[in-house]
Amino acid sequence: MAIQVSIDMTAKEGSYDDLRNWFLEHIPGTRGFEGNITVEIARNQDEPNRILFVEKWDSREHFENYLAWRDKTGVITELLEMLDGDITFRYHDFIGV
Repeated sequence: MAIQVSIDMTAKEGSYDDLRNWFLEHIPGTRGFEGNITVEIARNQDEPNRILFVEKWDSREHFENYLAWRDKTGVITELLEMLDGDITFRYHDFIGV
């Protein structure tokens, strides 16, 4: 059953443009990864350094495989260097309403 994953992060002050360019480089790999259905990225209007990903995956296992691949390739380490604080992951089931 498909799941939704929300990912919340905060860019370091002054690094938003670099972060956006980093997304442009790496998001095609996310969208092309087995099990990914959609990825949308939004910037908070009231806190412009806050970034929210809303992703839909075939299963949590698919997302976890993707995350392990990103970690193994060093991409997560690159991302963390541009962030202030931790990344928050939340997993949601669709309730059919």
